[in-house]
Amino acid sequence: MNDFYEKIKGFFKDESSLLEAKQLLSENWEKLAPDYLNKILETIRDAVFILDSNWNYIYLNSKALEMVELSADQIIGREVWTVFPQVKDSELGERMRTSVREHRSMQFEHIHAQGEKWYDLLVLPSQDFLFVLATEITSQKKVERGYESVVSKNRAIINSIPDKLYRIHQDGIVIDYKMYPDFPGWDMPSENSKERFSSVESLFPEESLSSIRNMISQVLTLDQTQSIEYSKEEYDGVKFYEARIAKSGPEEVLAIVRNITERKKAERLKNEFISLVSHELRTPLTSIKGAIELLIGGVAGDLSNQAKSLLNICRKNTLRLVRFVTDLLDIEALDSGNINFKYKAFFLEDVIQASVDGMRTFAEQYHVLLNYQKDADSISVYVDEDRLNHCVTNLISNAVKYTPKYSEVFIRVGKNELGAYIQVVDHGPGIDPDFQPRLFHRFAQGTPPKDKLVGGTGLGLSITKGFIEVMKGSIDFITSPTGTSFTITLPLYDLNSLSKFTEGQNQ
Repeated sequence: MNDFYEKIKGFFKDESSLLEAKQLLSENWEKLAPDYLNKILETIRDAVFILDSNWNYIYLNSKALEMVELSADQIIGREVWTVFPQVKDSELGERMRTSVREHRSMQFEHIHAQGEKWYDLLVLPSQDFLFVLATEITSQKKVERGYESVVSKNRAIINSIPDKLYRIHQDGIVIDYKMYPDFPGWDMPSENSKERFSSVESLFPEESLSSIRNMISQVLTLDQTQSIEYSKEEYDGVKFYEARIAKSGPEEVLAIVRNITERKKAERLKNEFISLVSHELRTPLTSIKGAIELLIGGVAGDLSNQAKSLLNICRKNTLRLVRFVTDLLDIEALDSGNINFKYKAFFLEDVIQASVDGMRTFAEQYHVLLNYQKDADSISVYVDEDRLNHCVTNLISNAVKYTPKYSEVFIRVGKNELGAYIQVVDHGPGIDPDFQPRLFHRFAQGTPPKDKLVGGTGLGLSITKGFIEVMKGSIDFITSPTGTSFTITLPLYDLNSLSKFTEGQNQ
């Protein structure tokens, strides 16, 4: 009313007329208030409460009545503390009294307990009235609270990861993601963010920087996760790390850095143990095998059939142990790189023919026929014959074990645009999709057929892959519920150039 009075007092020429108008205005304010003011208040989306100086409600728009869930007759003319006694000693009541006492507006958020709704309240005191505007912000608060919950969970997950996490810009700038998970981005750095930055030079050792930079570039271009292992000299000795780098934005990657020092120590101890055990077992096993064969041959005199049967069992199991020890030594040699290959020029079909002939008796024990097929003749390769024979024997052995009785295993040799190939095809149940990623891992074995005892150490395919790759070849497989096909591919060689090469070596 006072605001309205200030606006109209300029129209009065004398003081007495002005005082009379003020008196009339005071006595008839409610009658004189224009209807359009109520209409305006009804159209706005905010809840509007107007209280007089005695804390009585004198006006509520429909949005306000909806908020308090009362009718106008139940609330107009009544004191706020009577209608809502719980508000008097609440934070809301205290802020309303503070606003009137200090004659200053206040804005704050409030949750309406009855409906569990959030409101943004604006309290505007005047000389005779108190205006309260309430804007519902329930949806916004739910979004905010949901976002805060997600952020909180993400922080908990990030902090629980033992690995170090770094965001790396393509220009080589690095920020610790675990320390600054809310970093807004490279285009909108937060205050004093320069103090948080480091560089790839400070994160990785100098000898690995070139590889790291190339890897970052490839990851950003190809969007494929890559990894690298490196070592760093630290105050308490050399530490080993593995960094996995994945694309996390158009211009940045996420580096997950894991300390693998303990794993490296464990691997070294394991390899040393395997090497020690293998070497210590090989000599006595060879002696035992030789002694058993001499006994079976009659060196110590004639043996009963029962004794020969027992010795044959001993011989069979000794041979299994010898093969296992040999496999362990081969694995150790592949890891250390101290494996000697005796390369010579061979016709591939002759090498494979010898391997197949050597496995026919083994296949007969499983009632499986080996079918050898040459798709080409005079296929020249430059390989270690014994190592290649070992690889093919491993594949044929696995194929026979998994092929049903009274069926065939096909062995094919030929050449194509990729080079010379050796293919071993069985009619088994196929390789379990869950096992396929671990097929060439050490000590990994698939589920055996129900009607067969497959046995083995789970090292054969791992050794085969290692040997073939040393000979510059590759091995792959195709599998289905009706069978599996393994294919070894080797480089083709010209015998004439090979003979000249070997002659040069002999000179």
